[in-house]
Amino acid sequence: MNDSGSFSPASRPSDWPIILIFACAALGFTASMVNYERSVARSERDRAEMLSTECSLAQSQLEDLGKFLSDPGTRLIPLTGSGAFGSSTASIAWNMAGGHGYLVCDSLPILDAGRGYEIWAQQGSDDAVKLVTVDAHPGTSIYPLQLSGANSGKMRVEITAGPRAEDKTPIFAGEIE
Repeated sequence: MNDSGSFSPASRPSDWPIILIFACAALGFTASMVNYERSVARSERDRAEMLSTECSLAQSQLEDLGKFLSDPGTRLIPLTGSGAFGSSTASIAWNMAGGHGYLVCDSLPILDAGRGYEIWAQQGSDDAVKLVTVDAHPGTSIYPLQLSGANSGKMRVEITAGPRAEDKTPIFAGEIE
């Protein structure tokens, strides 16, 4: 510094360190934004791939269901709701030869843990036989069933919310010839 209070050119502090600090900060910010954008793009690509896989799986399941329903051995059992389900409808598509079927029902409420919807079959005056238990899932309308022990012929099919009891009315019931 000279007598007038200003810096002489030889002793003047350089602005380069400050400029370098700002340049490094800007470069770091830019690099972090590029890294963030790259991770967002990767996340969206992964999500699109997952949705594509789910869509492909759903399409495959619908094709399988279509083939199942067009099989001449598949019988459709319309079920009528009762009680709180009085305005609801449900159906069971049942193939005796294959031993499997589908329960088709919209908005089946989820029951407490450990309790599911039980599907029962009764022929004539015989005791009802439990065929399978179905657990409801949000947003699900089609439930695959493995139906071992089911006989052919005329029978009554009932669905109960939880275990069957004499004083408990089935929520859905129907008959098949």
